[in-house]
Amino acid sequence: MHKIKINDNLVRTDLILEKNPHIKNLHSTKYNGINISKNKDNNYKYTTIFFDDITDSLESKHLEEVLIAELKDYINPKPNDIFLVIGLGNQKSTPDSLGPLTIDNIIPTRYLFSFGEVDKSYSNVSIYKPDVIGNTGIESISIIKSIIKEIKATKVIVIDALKANNIDRLIKTIQITNSGIHPGSGINNNRGEISEKTTKADVIAIGIPTVVDINSLLDKDNLSYIVTPTNIDFVIERLAYILGDSLNIILHNHHNRQITI
Repeated sequence: MHKIKINDNLVRTDLILEKNPHIKNLHSTKYNGINISKNKDNNYKYTTIFFDDITDSLESKHLEEVLIAELKDYINPKPNDIFLVIGLGNQKSTPDSLGPLTIDNIIPTRYLFSFGEVDKSYSNVSIYKPDVIGNTGIESISIIKSIIKEIKATKVIVIDALKANNIDRLIKTIQITNSGIHPGSGINNNRGEISEKTTKADVIAIGIPTVVDINSLLDKDNLSYIVTPTNIDFVIERLAYILGDSLNIILHNHHNRQITI
């Protein structure tokens, strides 16, 4: 467990349904036991997917089907789109490695476009793992903005591990939003915001809560311990694969699967 100092009495969370339980609900439904909730807050939309057991092969299959259907609604590639997919986090810290591990499963294609004509099923995709400021000394947003400007990215997809208040949501929830992301906000360590406002590109954020702190469990307000499930190694790798595969399918149109949710 990793010990951190909490400077205020607020129990922090990255999940919109925990931050704002009265958020406007647009639609809720279920697909093969997986719950999907669609909400709106300050003109931004949020999709929250609740699943139960990622170690079950059938549920993993259904989760990927749901992810593909829901992510299409946010990403919807166009012929002239240029994508930058970013995996935030620290690959050396398992609960924080979701972003970098997902990036390892994404197919980059930008270099192919520089050679000439590319099959129309492929999108122009670049990938990037910025690491954490403690390892680089550089704010991720500074490098990200430079890359966006260099490659003229029109859509940015950001993947990150999140923090939850409710232990039952750990590695059982996926949040998708077009509001952007504030890295580190869940543990009171706000870094530079990655959003349309700061990047001038459309930003789609995908996050999964991998930790909860003792404040949430024991109602403590001084020192806090970040806790994570014992099977986090396997689950993170599995979720990173499902996220990567889903994004490849959407970005490169390598599928015929159609489901109605």
